[in-house]
Amino acid sequence: MPSIRPLSHHARRALHNTSFQGLTQIWYLLLRAIYVIFFARLVGLEAYGQYNYAQIWYLIALSVTGWGMHEWLLTRWQAVDKEQRQALADTGLALRVLLGTGGTLLVLCCAVILESDPALRWLIMIYAQGVVLRGLTAWLHALFTSRERSELILYTSMPVSLLEVVLALGLAWAGYSLLVIALAQTLCWWLGLAATWWAYRQHLGSLRLSWQPAFAREFLAGGALLALASALLAWMGPGLLVAVRHYMDDGPTLGEAALVIQVLLMLGQALRMVTNATLPFLTRPGEDLTLRQRGFASQTWHVALYLGGAGYLLGVQVLPSLTIRLLGESFQQAGILLAQFSWILIPLGLVQTLRLLLIGRGLYRQFLLALVLGGAVLGLAVAVLVGREALSLPSLFTGLGLAYAASVVVMLRQLATAGIALSAATIIRGPLVLAAAVALSHIAQPTVSAASAALLGISLLALAALHHWWQESSRGAG
Repeated sequence: MPSIRPLSHHARRALHNTSFQGLTQIWYLLLRAIYVIFFARLVGLEAYGQYNYAQIWYLIALSVTGWGMHEWLLTRWQAVDKEQRQALADTGLALRVLLGTGGTLLVLCCAVILESDPALRWLIMIYAQGVVLRGLTAWLHALFTSRERSELILYTSMPVSLLEVVLALGLAWAGYSLLVIALAQTLCWWLGLAATWWAYRQHLGSLRLSWQPAFAREFLAGGALLALASALLAWMGPGLLVAVRHYMDDGPTLGEAALVIQVLLMLGQALRMVTNATLPFLTRPGEDLTLRQRGFASQTWHVALYLGGAGYLLGVQVLPSLTIRLLGESFQQAGILLAQFSWILIPLGLVQTLRLLLIGRGLYRQFLLALVLGGAVLGLAVAVLVGREALSLPSLFTGLGLAYAASVVVMLRQLATAGIALSAATIIRGPLVLAAAVALSHIAQPTVSAASAALLGISLLALAALHHWWQESSRGAG
């Protein structure tokens, strides 16, 4: 029987780092799920859509003003001498303050100029401060991850995020307006930044605003392409709510789109933060660097297809009825949409993980090229649908899935040219198994129950995953 190779010291450290990132994201997902369920029921479908739309503006600005510095730091940290790391951290802090302040001002301007609804305008303006507050907190979290102390992220974020949810739900239950809820949430963001800053100083030393021109140039030049990539990723997701608000409806349709996009964002963000913790492992110099990266690419491909496929088959069966039970009858159509388009998590998961290999190799232009193509596909789809007056949520989400898939194709091609090529058999086998599982589930439905048919498809995916694990174990033992 094949044996599993023992983990190296570096791999164990990466596993420790990733494990705490995973625990943090599990906590975040559970808490956010509880929050979404109760908050949506308390405020209703239309208010829920307006609430998410108001937050989208600062989230888009936050992703762009991040300037790719999180990933840039994780890749650069390993190559910098210990004496220089303090200057690297301090310069990054100064840049995050400057970029975050600029992003906050930009959101404020957009609210004043572009939003005609006074209530929505004020909501957007209140949440605008999240660009600088959450940006600084994210920088401290990136430093924790770089120093492989991700447990500090868990310890500082758990109590503050719990407080934020309790306050928001309590205010919603008491009948307070969205404006009051927004003020309470932003106060929690201030508290979260203070707690994270205190933990850094207690465990890792001082941190201050500083400006080292060499590091600043590296951050700005190296992160520019990642900032553009973040803007494109923001368009291929939260940015769609802006299209829905201005081209379709700001009532129930906006609420339905908000629920689907928020679930995708929650899962995509969790995956991004967990996989970011593997960057030190994927970029640490060594003779086995390419082997490590190629193995990561292969595992990513199979996990995304098999686990994502199983999630889709399960979601189609349970999400429509589960959404009604949890959120109420008004969210029925949103649950159907969420079930139908849960397959988007497969290409989204691949984008979020394969990007690490491109970043780790310094292939920022290639990463940007992949997202440019994906963003162009989505933009073209929206333009055509609007021109033909055929824009609908199903067509919009179909275009989103195709955009992610186009990006994945380009990323695989670029990785192959960098020596991280998946074999043709690997690339073909995964989608074929996934297609066979979905087809088996649909074919079996006339003769067995829908749940049994889904179980058949999931069983096929599980067998394929076990077969892949057996092959990898045998290859390692050999």
